[in-house]
Amino acid sequence: MGTRFNASCGHAGWYAVICLHVNWLLWTGLLKGLGVLLPTLQEQFTTDTWMIGGLIATITGAGSFTGPCLMIASILSRATTGRYFTTNYATVNGIATSGHSVGLISFAPLTQVLLDTYGWRGALLLLGAISTHLGVCGLLLRPPPSAGARENYQPIISSEEEPSVYRSQIPKGQRKSRLCLLKDAVKVQGNRFGCKVFSLAAFWIAALVYSGNSFVSGLWLIYFVAYAESKGFSGYEAVTFTTAAGIGNLIFKILVGLVVDRGWLRLQLALLISIMTCGLALFTLPLVNSFWLMIVNAIIFNGFAGAQSSLSDIYTRELLGAEDLVPAFSWVGLLSATIHITFGFFPGWIFDQTGSYDKAFFILGFIALLPLVSLLVEKLLSRQKA
Repeated sequence: MGTRFNASCGHAGWYAVICLHVNWLLWTGLLKGLGVLLPTLQEQFTTDTWMIGGLIATITGAGSFTGPCLMIASILSRATTGRYFTTNYATVNGIATSGHSVGLISFAPLTQVLLDTYGWRGALLLLGAISTHLGVCGLLLRPPPSAGARENYQPIISSEEEPSVYRSQIPKGQRKSRLCLLKDAVKVQGNRFGCKVFSLAAFWIAALVYSGNSFVSGLWLIYFVAYAESKGFSGYEAVTFTTAAGIGNLIFKILVGLVVDRGWLRLQLALLISIMTCGLALFTLPLVNSFWLMIVNAIIFNGFAGAQSSLSDIYTRELLGAEDLVPAFSWVGLLSATIHITFGFFPGWIFDQTGSYDKAFFILGFIALLPLVSLLVEKLLSRQKA
């Protein structure tokens, strides 16, 4: 199913898939768990909804800034998976990112049970303890084969070790000025941090696709339970909606991955369908008030949002190549985190102002359609090159 490496390389590739699966499970579980706790935290701290919702969104974004938590494992496992599996990557990535689905199915009811049994403090302690299992998966990661083919590498001599005789052999007219040396040093450091991707149009195209989906899906996870309760549903009924959403997410991710891998549907067309359907589901959500229609809406939105999340990684690799995946995923994650921290409060703020989440989710529907701009720009650029 992957590239034709030896057995150990194949195992290492699947270890990366397992690590990515667990990472998505824990990330979604923690975020959904905090979303389930949102009404309780609001009552406990007697504060506005936007403050608690914004705090949860800030925690989500801070994961990308702080690094040594869920984000480093996510970036490395996503990049490693993309380098190991050059064939059937859509299916493999669908399996890896299905941890998001499992997190939706399992963590929402688990958090509700923990909340009723141990209170919000005990629930947070137990959710944090569950997150430590990611460390075991991280120990299984191995560098891809391309990273080990450096047998002829010779270390660069440091400035302290560099012989002064070498400098004297350079003609004075050919010596670089201090400004040029500074520019070269800045360029080297920038390349070391992967800043060269900023000069690529493909990076910004992929960034909009990923960030738009991540922002909308993240706010859905945070505010949907509170939204359902504001419509008159109980906490357990709201959790049932998220469980159904997780099942739809799992099924759609794997099915879309198989369809794209078999060539029955082009990647760009699959993304187009997913983006349009997500936006339509959010536009119609304010009109939905019955139990079964809420389940159907949750399944449709999360099914296609999950498919878009999986396809966005494939789209990024197709645009930038496998070698630039680590800096691309890192900077895209950082941009997405900045958006989360800056605007993650607005659904709660709209609820505090109007007493309803309807306008907030309607606005999220428009935001969900923004990745269409990336597909249009990519189409125009490909025509110009042709």
